[in-house]
Amino acid sequence: MANNFVSRGEVLTLTAANTRTSGLPYREYGFNGVALIDAAQNESYTLQIRGIFEFGVLSPVATVSPGDLIYITSGNVLTKISTNNTLYGRAVTGTDADGNFHCLLLQA
Repeated sequence: MANNFVSRGEVLTLTAANTRTSGLPYREYGFNGVALIDAAQNESYTLQIRGIFEFGVLSPVATVSPGDLIYITSGNVLTKISTNNTLYGRAVTGTDADGNFHCLLLQA
């Protein structure tokens, strides 16, 4: 193994620009991810930047279908609207009866 290997790059430790809640989607320092722990503003926290996560109830978006592109607003709300928003991920499943769907995180 290379002597300069640091990590797999799936989880980052960052400083929260604002309060962060575990399980919610965020865009922090240009990274798309999901907070793994709660954090107050200016506190260190971990952000998972790779993987598939279930969203919907906590981050409502319009009905999605597999393959739909998912965007994130500057207020860290998921949407299907691309205008003035940043690509966040791609739907892996469609919306279920409870309004949830699975989303593959993408880095834009």
